[in-house]
Amino acid sequence: MEKMTMKEIAKRARVSQPTVSRVINGHKGVNEKIVSAVMKVIEEAGYVPNKAAQALKRSSTNIIGICVKEINNPYYVEIINSLELESRKNGYNILLHNSNFNPVTEWENIQNFLSRQVDGIIIVPTSDFNLDRISKLDTPAVVITQNYKYIDSVGLNHLQAGKLAGEKFIHSGHKRYGYIGAEQDGEKFYGFVNVLQENGFSFNPEHFIQVHETSNSTFMVRRDIEKYLDQVQKLDFTCVFAENDIMALEFMRTAQERQISIPEEVSIIGFDDTYVAKIMEISSIHQPIEEMVKTTFEILMSRINQKISSSLVNMLMEPTLIERKSSKFRRS
Repeated sequence: MEKMTMKEIAKRARVSQPTVSRVINGHKGVNEKIVSAVMKVIEEAGYVPNKAAQALKRSSTNIIGICVKEINNPYYVEIINSLELESRKNGYNILLHNSNFNPVTEWENIQNFLSRQVDGIIIVPTSDFNLDRISKLDTPAVVITQNYKYIDSVGLNHLQAGKLAGEKFIHSGHKRYGYIGAEQDGEKFYGFVNVLQENGFSFNPEHFIQVHETSNSTFMVRRDIEKYLDQVQKLDFTCVFAENDIMALEFMRTAQERQISIPEEVSIIGFDDTYVAKIMEISSIHQPIEEMVKTTFEILMSRINQKISSSLVNMLMEPTLIERKSSKFRRS
């Protein structure tokens, strides 16, 4: 296979170099016979266009920078897989970075995206620390999985998610409720606690199992849960809502090792509805990942192509509860 320049292709096809360029880049208005002649020479020579040079000429790299805050949680693995599929459908490749819950690393990742001249950025933020700066960049950026007022975003209605879990437990006859999570001020937690209060129940703060947000490995999640169980010795709640499926799984495993039966003694509902929940038959709040990813790309493509108004777009998707073995038990 011989290497050829655009100039040599033009000479062989007996056309001008700009005509060859128009054919390669798919411009309309080129005579079909000329297109056929150029393509024949290209095929015979095995010519491969220099993508980097093309990108510089048209100020586009066809690369989307994607920054996530962790890759150990299967939820983010599913997000990444879906983002890559959607990128390919739209003719883009992805450049993936993991901030590992570190806002400094997150900003370094963003800087690397800019140095690579990505066409757009999709981010699962570790916090709101960098979002104000990101929102002011010339490169379009969209947040996925969370909602913010000052940057385009596609997220889930976390208040409704917490409400769904609480309602399920109430209707199943539970009166003492537990929660596993990183913080007591998130929308998920508020939705859960609010629906309890609306139905005449209360949440005991002592039933909050603190799992630090940086505990992004199953070992560290289990460590935090075991620490709680060692302190209380006996559980004083009959159901628990977990901030994600990993936390739900590790609580279930730890409880069963201590001869606590699931769901008879403690019912569990997780969050994200990942393959972990499906395999282990854990009830979970389902997030419409494909719909979220598709919507995120539509917004980003509109920004890249400047086909959208300057006003921010904040989309909120609705969750559903998928019930499985871990919560299918009604208390009398």
